[in-house]
Amino acid sequence: MNILLLGAVNVTVMTIRKGRRKKPEKPFHEAVTDLLFSAMANNEDFVLTYETNPGTSKKEIHVMAGKLINPEMLGSIKEEVARQFEEGSGHHIRQIE
Repeated sequence: MNILLLGAVNVTVMTIRKGRRKKPEKPFHEAVTDLLFSAMANNEDFVLTYETNPGTSKKEIHVMAGKLINPEMLGSIKEEVARQFEEGSGHHIRQIE
């Protein structure tokens, strides 16, 4: 916001900055859902995976979207899922237009 103050002798322009209010962080499930729908709308890949942090031994969830997976990578992932199917791995396919 700019405020123009007119004095008897000087003309001064001042800028008043409002402090930015920090938006409350979205719950994780909402952020993931938003990212999923965005990736689908933009024909992008969506990857959700986790790893154990070697420094803290805590599990970290990674959620990524973008042009991430090429056809060769997808083939490798599908083969790995098929090998682990008996252990509970799953693969769901849905045709979209």
